[in-house]
Amino acid sequence: MKRPAEAPVAPAVVERASQWLMLHWGGELDTDQHAAFAAWHAADPEHRRAWQRLQQLQGTLASVPAATARQVLGELPDRRRRDLLKTLGLLLAAGGSAYLAGDLPWRETFADQRTAKGERRHLRLADGSQLDLNSDSAVDIRFDASQRRICLLAGEILCQAVQEARPLVVETAAGDIRTRGARFAVRELDGGSRVDLYQGQLDILPRHAAAVRLQAGQRLWFNAGGIGALQAADGNASAWSEGRLIAERQPLGQFLAELGRHRPGLLRCAEDAAGLLLTGVFPLADTGRVLAALERSLPVRVSYRTRYWVTVERRA
Repeated sequence: MKRPAEAPVAPAVVERASQWLMLHWGGELDTDQHAAFAAWHAADPEHRRAWQRLQQLQGTLASVPAATARQVLGELPDRRRRDLLKTLGLLLAAGGSAYLAGDLPWRETFADQRTAKGERRHLRLADGSQLDLNSDSAVDIRFDASQRRICLLAGEILCQAVQEARPLVVETAAGDIRTRGARFAVRELDGGSRVDLYQGQLDILPRHAAAVRLQAGQRLWFNAGGIGALQAADGNASAWSEGRLIAERQPLGQFLAELGRHRPGLLRCAEDAAGLLLTGVFPLADTGRVLAALERSLPVRVSYRTRYWVTVERRA
């Protein structure tokens, strides 16, 4: 069914479209980037609708020649460039759509800490806590005399919070996660947040539901209105912090969805191969090697249209 032109576009689609917009404004795309953009644009009508909406909003900046903007962006220091892009983003978001003003992910783009696709970052916080950011993740960090607060804007984190009197709070769109000291992972997923608690205990406070306490070894998904069923924490789910993906009889489609978070472009799994079961430990430093290993261990073929457009199919 055709969607109304003014219907909201999914936030994840808007986020990717705005990232492409930033790349276009930042300078000329190379051949592979052009191919990756064309693949993304052609993959889904919602991608085209989001891109068209952003293109229409660029009319608010029509008085700024594109070549001049690119030159300015290229010559400014990193901090000044971030500030200018933030200003341009606010102007663009205010240019004709309340939806985009609220949902275009400028907060993620200009977060205190952000990782690109395929990048992971290890941080030591002011209190001595350890914070790891997974690929394509963003956080704001607010520490002062009375609080330790991490705002998870996108993606996934692993936190080893040191024990002290000030609570450490991870703020998500669904609600807050609060602890005095614990080791835990948080991932934005399926319209809510998923928490794996490995050590200690913590409280989950959905925005519009009662709080619940989580104990070590437990996993819980929650959204603003409530919580899901308690499950066992998955230690393998945080292996990315050590540069690995671990699969234990995992369907190939699920594995490739995870691997795709760590490489640019499109990584697709054909329907007839998605159910094949995979077991192994795979390094994230070279996703191309991982794809080659799949061809040796499973009856699949990896087809490259470009470096950024890859499909895994079952061999005949």
